[in-house]
Amino acid sequence: MSEEYKKAGVDLERLRNYHNAISQIISSTYKNTIVGAGHYSGVIKIGNLNIAMHTDSVGTKTSLALQTGIIKPVGIDCVAMNVNDLICVGAKPVALVDYIALEKPMDNVINEIINGIVQGAKDADVEVIGGETAIMPDVIRGFDLSCTAIGVVDNLKTGVDIKPGDYILGLESNGIHSNGYSLVRKLIEEGKISLDEYKRELLKPTRIYAKQVLEVMNMIKGAAHITGGAFTKLKRLTSYKIVLNMPEPPEIFKIIEKAGVPHEEMYKVFNMGIGIVLFISEELMKEVKTKLERYGTVYELGRVYNGNGITIKTYKNEILRV
Repeated sequence: MSEEYKKAGVDLERLRNYHNAISQIISSTYKNTIVGAGHYSGVIKIGNLNIAMHTDSVGTKTSLALQTGIIKPVGIDCVAMNVNDLICVGAKPVALVDYIALEKPMDNVINEIINGIVQGAKDADVEVIGGETAIMPDVIRGFDLSCTAIGVVDNLKTGVDIKPGDYILGLESNGIHSNGYSLVRKLIEEGKISLDEYKRELLKPTRIYAKQVLEVMNMIKGAAHITGGAFTKLKRLTSYKIVLNMPEPPEIFKIIEKAGVPHEEMYKVFNMGIGIVLFISEELMKEVKTKLERYGTVYELGRVYNGNGITIKTYKNEILRV
């Protein structure tokens, strides 16, 4: 259990229970649904097309953006949180809309957000086709930001083909990305982390993986975007045993841990330097890795085995089961 995160106001176990309850209720509406709630993106068949759809927000990272005045990166975050999930079902992202809710009129904030969204959209090769803005002084404090994105699926990837012997690769993250910020903000409020000292690192935008993963999509068996819940997300793809040997993470994660987050909890809340996890057959692993290395560091994280559960060997050589 993620106790420090729970103390910061986010109960991951209760959130999972909400997701399960909601999934059961909404499933009664399914008629043309191919992939329903519970995976990275829903997929529905419309005519001859399989359309993937996902919605996500930036979360409480917006609060730090407002405090520091570093606004534009959260626009990129919003695109990334959506397109990175779309590619995990094999979808090519094509378009998105945004939703911005404000406590009060904020001209500069709106301008910076939109410029960030546009930059992220160009990085992901998607079109921004509209959106909505609301001012709600009695509901919102600061601002909230979310997007909804759609993609087209030619080759559905749900992890069903993953089997023992497959390799697991990890694509490096750009830092914390856009998860765990309620916990980070708690540490800042308690004076355990200096916002002034680390604001540039904390406001780095989420890395967008769409182009590089789409390049190898026909060669992989599954993909997992490491966001809220961290490596427990791999259970969405397979029930086989997963063993990961994690690399040393960027310094910001060590700073957060030293500020009071238990080592085990770090791997249940944060991406620890890995933004996307890919599952590949032994025959194609080297070729996929070579193709992806043109975009940045690629780690050989581990293998898939008979059995179940997720075992992580941390950078401190501790063995965790999540």
